[in-house]
This record gives sequence, structure tokens and C-alpha cells, in this order.
Amino acid sequence: LELIKTPQSVVKILNKVGIKPAMLPNEKCCGHDLLWTGDLENFEKLAKLNLANIKATGAKRVVTSCPECYRTIKKDYAEFVGELDFEVLHMSELLSELVDKDELKFEVYPERKVVYHDSCRLGRQMGVYEPPRKVISSLPGTQLVEMERNRENALCCGVNAWLSCNKYHKEIQMDRLKEAKATGADLLVTTCPKCRIHWKCVTSEKLPINPDEITMEMRDLSVLVAEAMNLA
Repeated sequence: LELIKTPQSVVKILNKVGIKPAMLPNEKCCGHDLLWTGDLENFEKLAKLNLANIKATGAKRVVTSCPECYRTIKKDYAEFVGELDFEVLHMSELLSELVDKDELKFEVYPERKVVYHDSCRLGRQMGVYEPPRKVISSLPGTQLVEMERNRENALCCGVNAWLSCNKYHKEIQMDRLKEAKATGADLLVTTCPKCRIHWKCVTSEKLPINPDEITMEMRDLSVLVAEAMNLA
């Protein structure tokens, strides 16, 4: 239920600024996990199907809230299927554009300290670092702080493509959450749903450390913006 808030927030924000997106009637997975687990044949089939469905809408810009979808459609589809005839944006990039145009009107101003986590797909793999930070910094009453390892040096959330989650992955997860907690932030923000799932998972288990060392409130960037606009 918590993850559903992200696409809901995206649509609410777009509608608020006068954008009515064309929604695919039978939207399917982008195929990220098929690609990363080596099922190239089915990945290519899915990519061609999704591209045909996108083309049928006549869309010239495709906006995704998920970093994995962003990377998959923008980079991997282009490599496997061919040059795209539309622009691909991550929601943080579109939000950054809207901030520049002063089109986001904020109504809720809680005083808070926010730390942002660079997910692997959006950060190191696609180089999108500043748009999310610009958006967070534009929120009234919000102070953006950084973890020691950030941007291209950011630590992974610990798991990729649901492949495995053993004790080593859990150590990475706890390490990253400790780093976030050490900033003194009230809220951990990221754009990747899987990062939040993996962190929620590890904090719900019996841990070798005090849970208070790593447990903190988390939020998707789009949900955070929708809340500030009094839309969530």
C-alpha cells in the first residue's frame, strides 16, 4: 500500500500543474529483472511490446518514477531494440524543470532535516544527481543534508534484481542506514522502491544491533513533493 502512493503522487502532481499524462491501458513491467537475470530473449520481447504500446499513445516524453524503469527504457531499450523516438525523463528531472518554472506551489511547510540516497540506477548508472537535490532543497522548511558517501560514491542499498539477500547484503543495508541515521536527518528520501523495500525488510528482522541505530522514516521523492503541495 505504501508503494502505491508513489505513482498516485506522480499523477496528482502532474494534474495539478496542468499535465494529463497518457496512461497505458495494460501497462507491463519494463523488464529490468529479466535483463539482469540473463533472460535476454524475453527481455527483448517485452521491450518491443512496451515500445509499441508507448508509440500508440503518441507520447513524445515518457516519465517514470522508478530508476530501474528509467535506465531500462532510456538505455537498455535503445541498445537492444534501436533508437527511441521519444524523450525519457525521470520524475526528479521533470520536478526539477517545474521548480525552475516556479510551477510547484507548496502549502505545507514542516521543519525537517532530509537526507537523500542516490540509488545505483539513477545515480552511478545514469548520472542523475542534482535534480532530486534541487527539488528537496526547494521545499520550504526543509534542510538537505548529505551522507558521507554520496553521488558517484554512494553505497548500494544492498540487493539487485531480487537475486539474493544473504548476511552480506544485510550488512550493506545496515551500513547504509547507519550512515543515513548519522546525519541527524528526520527523513530518508530516495526515488527507488526497491531500496525502501530492502531497508524496511532488514529493519523488521532480528538484528545484531540496536534497531534504533538504523530505523528511520523513509519517503519517495514524489510523495514528499505531493505532501508539500497538500496533495497526498
